[in-house]
Amino acid sequence: MTNKDQHFILDTRGDRPTFFENSETDAVMTALLETMSQLWATRNQVRMLEQLLIDKSFITREDLDVFDFNATQKIKDYQSMQDFFTDAFRAMGASGQSVDSKQREVDEENGSNKKRD
Repeated sequence: MTNKDQHFILDTRGDRPTFFENSETDAVMTALLETMSQLWATRNQVRMLEQLLIDKSFITREDLDVFDFNATQKIKDYQSMQDFFTDAFRAMGASGQSVDSKQREVDEENGSNKKRD
């Protein structure tokens, strides 16, 4: 954050309060804070479920520590993640790009940079 951004400008007139001079910064911060809130709620729920399962003797802490998905489950989970990000970018009106596609793009760019050196 720049020194200019560190001094919040609270303007409560209108529909939504603003904190930064730039409305795009406000929009990004709103989205970030909402995402952080959702992540916290999810983490809290997972911790509660883990503890409940341990307390009811369905699993042990060690079971949780050593558990891992098998290869098929990992592939399915990876595809679900790709679908989730594609949907998120579509909702924002931006084109989506898979992690693999972006990695190839970066690798190709790095390869062409090496050739120039």
